Amino acid sequence: MSLRAYLDRLGWSPERLAKEINRVSGPGAISSKAPYAWLRGSYPRGNTPRLVAEILGCHLGENVTVEKVWPDKWRHVVPPLPCAKAAVVTQGPLAEALRDVECGNPPLLADATVLTVAVDWAGEERARPRSQASGVELTPEVLDLVGTRVVELRRLQDDRSGPIVLDWAHHDLRWISGLTGGCAYDSAQAAELHRHLAELAEIAGWSAIDLGRHGCAQRYFLLALRATTAAGARELGAHALSCLGYLASWTGDPQGALRLHRIARHGASDSPRRLRALLACREARAHAMLGRRSAFEQAMDEAVTLAGTDSTGPTWLTWVSHATLVAKAGKSWIDLDQPDRAEQELLHSLPELGSHKPRNQLLHTITLAEARIRQGNAEGAADVVLAGLDQFAPHLGASRVRERLAVVRKALADRGTPASRTACAAITTILA
Repeated sequence: MSLRAYLDRLGWSPERLAKEINRVSGPGAISSKAPYAWLRGSYPRGNTPRLVAEILGCHLGENVTVEKVWPDKWRHVVPPLPCAKAAVVTQGPLAEALRDVECGNPPLLADATVLTVAVDWAGEERARPRSQASGVELTPEVLDLVGTRVVELRRLQDDRSGPIVLDWAHHDLRWISGLTGGCAYDSAQAAELHRHLAELAEIAGWSAIDLGRHGCAQRYFLLALRATTAAGARELGAHALSCLGYLASWTGDPQGALRLHRIARHGASDSPRRLRALLACREARAHAMLGRRSAFEQAMDEAVTLAGTDSTGPTWLTWVSHATLVAKAGKSWIDLDQPDRAEQELLHSLPELGSHKPRNQLLHTITLAEARIRQGNAEGAADVVLAGLDQFAPHLGASRVRERLAVVRKALADRGTPASRTACAAITTILA
């Protein structure tokens, strides 16, 4: 398949595709002539490839991925940075690495760079965190304050995210990086300080994803991975690596994501079951995006089994539960062209999620609407969209939520039923 083949199946001109993109993303998002350049071999920027795939999938009623639309391009969408620049991000001083994300939204690093970092992490020996004799004494009160800030920012990020959370997290990262270089501490304090830094970098990474700043997100996750090494926190390192894998999936590289998830799982083989469950679930999603149903089911079965046998784990994983993982499988079943199975899993798991991570619940609700649209049930999709907006409207700050709502709005508008029109109007009001 290719972009031209999909347009031929729909009977669309390149201008029609541009019109559909602008209807979803807003007037003027792309030029009406841009798709002509794509047909001649150029590759769209930013989130546009994923948006094109979702629009084509909604109109065709099937799973369409970036890999299918651009089979010759999708593995090479990221131009590698110069080696010296990449080294700043992956090996340089923390303060210098942080400055790299202050320029706006830097480009993603090449797949090979990230994979090299992952392999190095997997092969490194576990070292005791290093104490530091020079500098101002790092007191327990300061460490407690840092830990409190991490908890507060994680709660805010879970609730609604947005630029304010990212700005706060980045400010605190600069503060903590100053503490790592300018304070005196023993090895236990070194471990705690760098663990806090890693958790905070992950929070910043997810906030950046929510804002569509994928180059920044990648750098924050790489910073988190580096900090876990200094902290001797192998489990948190595996989680940071899986976050990089999630980002690879989100930006249209499920094969690269699969490599990272496998390395993370191998490095966390003796970790608490809850962490291993999450890592297996994320690997399962990559398999689903690649159309590998058997491998998806095997990894997903492992995830559900692990989550159901142990409730222990680090505090940053308290949100992972059997219901959470089953809900996450819903999107994968849509990727595998099984919307009925997606609906079944989501209807079973959504009531059990409780009030934690409301933005994720809204994303799962949107997935349920997508599953119903794929089955031709526009009325049911409209009902669940209206209920979700009524319950989770304050949590719409994430660009990934807004983008998916815009695609659902377009799909419902094509159905033309009274309920669909009502849901479309509600989405339009919210997005405005």
